[in-house]
Amino acid sequence: MTTTFHLINGFLGSGKTTLLDRLLRELSQQHRIAVIQNEFAPTGVDGQTLKRSNEGFHLVEIVNGSVFCVCQMGSFLQTLEKLLDEVRPEMVFLEASGLADPLSIIDLMSAPNLGKRIELGQIISLVDAPNFFRGLSTLERFKHQLMVADTIIINKMDLFEGNLDDITDRLRELNPYAHIQTATYVDIDWQALASANQVEHRAARRYEGSVPAGRPPMNSCVLRTHDRVDREGLQRFLHSLGPDCPRAKGVLGLTNGQFVSVHSVYDELEIREIEDYVGPTQLIVFGGNLTPGEVRRKFKACTQPEQQKLVS
Repeated sequence: MTTTFHLINGFLGSGKTTLLDRLLRELSQQHRIAVIQNEFAPTGVDGQTLKRSNEGFHLVEIVNGSVFCVCQMGSFLQTLEKLLDEVRPEMVFLEASGLADPLSIIDLMSAPNLGKRIELGQIISLVDAPNFFRGLSTLERFKHQLMVADTIIINKMDLFEGNLDDITDRLRELNPYAHIQTATYVDIDWQALASANQVEHRAARRYEGSVPAGRPPMNSCVLRTHDRVDREGLQRFLHSLGPDCPRAKGVLGLTNGQFVSVHSVYDELEIREIEDYVGPTQLIVFGGNLTPGEVRRKFKACTQPEQQKLVS
């Protein structure tokens, strides 16, 4: 049996996990599916999101770097081989880190130890429409994610107020081969994606033999805490991270006893209540110059009662 390997990439906060959640709901009852979630930070939070809403799939989490980096690639190939041996999935979806550089995807899938056991399916790249140009100027590897894609989904159209032609023109410059489509909340089904598949992977094959970029100039900080914060304090904390923080995500506890999922992308902030949550309370924060100590200090400042802060 040959397993089909699909890559989902896109810059931080573009909707990769949301797309994967939709695809699992559509496909997991009819197909044996394995999901590999790759998180650049030392821990991950997106696996919990998928487990809360889906069953019948096998999950592997790889943290602390990109699987496309030379330092991780050998270990990733071993993990993939083990997955093929033990699970024998029909389909594997790799949700790459938002900081991944997938220029070497063709070479990776051509590794001798994979042989004819696996074939490359869709290469899907997601675009955060409101923050497209802001993200494009942040890291070169964001361009690389777009340059190898078979399908590019321009997501968050409900929040976009600019000229769509400005985005599509730039995408065509980066990748003249990709099928481009728009979406809100990544409301795309698998048949729509599969019908747009460029089976020859013409975009990615242009970069066969290329060496992916090394570690990106961006830090990932993990805030693990049992401290609770009120909603206003949480908002103050996230805003205090400033423009140096393009992305924060995780689950935190509020002082009213509720748990909330937290997602921020640049100036966009979503805080959503979670029912019957059982899991770690932690937040992953990305930033060029942020440090774990700085993140913790900012969080502590926002969890203190207002009167205590006035006294001190």
